Amino acid sequence: MTEYAYDRTRNVLLAVWSVGIGTVADTVVAFDDLPAPEYALQLGYELTQLSKHLWRTYTHPLTEAVDQPDEALSRARNQLAIDLVTGAMRDPHLPVGDQMQICESEVLEAGHQVGRILHRIGDRGVTDQAVTDVEAEIDALRRAALGDLTGRANQAVVLTRSDPQPQQVAAAHAYFEKDPMGPPELYTKIDATSAAVAAVHWLDAALMIASRAASGNLSDAPPTCRHNHVDELADEVPVLVVQRLDRGELPRDVVMALVRDGMPARTLLEQLLIGIHNAWQLYGEWNKTVPADQINDTFRARTRRMAVEGRDRIL
Repeated sequence: MTEYAYDRTRNVLLAVWSVGIGTVADTVVAFDDLPAPEYALQLGYELTQLSKHLWRTYTHPLTEAVDQPDEALSRARNQLAIDLVTGAMRDPHLPVGDQMQICESEVLEAGHQVGRILHRIGDRGVTDQAVTDVEAEIDALRRAALGDLTGRANQAVVLTRSDPQPQQVAAAHAYFEKDPMGPPELYTKIDATSAAVAAVHWLDAALMIASRAASGNLSDAPPTCRHNHVDELADEVPVLVVQRLDRGELPRDVVMALVRDGMPARTLLEQLLIGIHNAWQLYGEWNKTVPADQINDTFRARTRRMAVEGRDRIL
């Protein structure tokens, strides 16, 4: 999500968001005369809250709540409200006496909240700039929902989406094909949940290869016993993931279950890549047939073959 900060020195509002390996900032509102500095701080706060509610429609898609009628209704209401946000910013519900109309949609109500502080500031230029920025935020949100994480939509890489996107999983798989150990693009170009799904599949393949090295089996065919030495991974999350795979769960189901239990997808991805690295180390320790200077290339090549041949098991 985007956070907004008031630069007192320049008298401007900044929009700041993460791109996976750091943060970027844009100047989105330049103020002339404010009634008080607190108005700029309040506007930044309300815009941040609006961004949070907008991006929740991305991280909690309607498709993932089809079996929960009340939750599905709430998500549908917020999805529909996205088109009404900028109108609420320009023409917000204002108090009438001691009464205030409150919207059922958190997204739309957040738009009205921004509109109320803009009304108090009373500067049409400020309102126009704020609306333009929110339009850019909504455009980024919609592109991310289609799997396009370029530009401002790149902030989606640090969010935990409850339902992975097939096209993003496929893109992550392609990055793993280039580097089975996990290239940096997984952190900067792919949403973390989808990247984690692909990482589960590649961890599975890496451990199959490592387990075979321990038994002297150099075949790349799917084994009858998948992970004889999983406990030697030591790391809790990769072990848990592999245990679930051995019970017949698909990578997508494993990731969604862990995300529902509260694990941030970015943390899960990091743990899975550690698991792949540990599998590589075990392969080097257990392999008795490959020269030491060829261990790295051999492990990557065999893991790649195993993962590519079994890619139909990812989702």
